[in-house]
Amino acid sequence: MPAKKKYLSDPWKRFSKVTAAIPGAYIVTMLIHVAVARNVPNDTPVVLTTAYSSFLIWAGFMVLAFFIRKAWHVWGLFTLISVVCAVLIFI
Repeated sequence: MPAKKKYLSDPWKRFSKVTAAIPGAYIVTMLIHVAVARNVPNDTPVVLTTAYSSFLIWAGFMVLAFFIRKAWHVWGLFTLISVVCAVLIFI
């Protein structure tokens, strides 16, 4: 039995959510780690734990991207986090 049409999203919305979830979440995750490493006096522990914590944070952002209903809300949230991290990196 096929799914009801009202539960299916159009291809553009699906593409936007998938691109927000995979590369968008990865970029935000790496920006968070760079911002933390930049603002911590001893950045060696941050660099060493990035391999483990980045996967967990990336997976969390991917799940978050699919929990939020509208794709532009996800992109807005990721843009806001990226801008905050960029400010922390360059200050």
